Amino acid sequence: MKLVSNTDPILRKVLQDVDMENPQIDLKQTKKDMVELMVSKRGLGLAASQVGIDYKVFVIGENKEDCMMFVNPEVLSISAENELDVEGCLSYPDTFVKMARPNMVEAKWFDEEGKPQQGRFEGYTARCFLHEFDRVHGVLYKDKVSRLKWDRALKKKSKITKQRNQLMAYMANAQAAMDNAKAAQE
Repeated sequence: MKLVSNTDPILRKVLQDVDMENPQIDLKQTKKDMVELMVSKRGLGLAASQVGIDYKVFVIGENKEDCMMFVNPEVLSISAENELDVEGCLSYPDTFVKMARPNMVEAKWFDEEGKPQQGRFEGYTARCFLHEFDRVHGVLYKDKVSRLKWDRALKKKSKITKQRNQLMAYMANAQAAMDNAKAAQE
């Protein structure tokens, strides 16, 4: 499983509902694969569209142990109060924007076992849920900010990428120096 390009048309598509009587995909395996990819990329959420799967499915969580899968999610209510915070997306690496989202969401969904669930999420978990919920409906986080804000985020991204590349080169050189020193001692 791998991420599709951020230009792939599936990212703009309203995804299909999973037939919960006869799921078109193996939900348990899909969760396992999506969580592995999300964690390996240091993400907090991943929608099925990001890996080319055309079903209303997403996962959120910080690590493999605490991830949740949401199948055919529905928002029941959101708070009137918004919270301004930074958001990023695995489809747009190193591109972060500060944006407002409701700080609470109540929802219902099915889990990977096909069992109906209902819950309330607050704070950053609500933000992650709503980010991925938007995604399965073809809405990207960049759609929710001004062009000016997005352009600034892209400029910052190039700085972040440059700094990361410099750090990686430094670390590679340091490792090579340590390897050479060790070989010289032997």
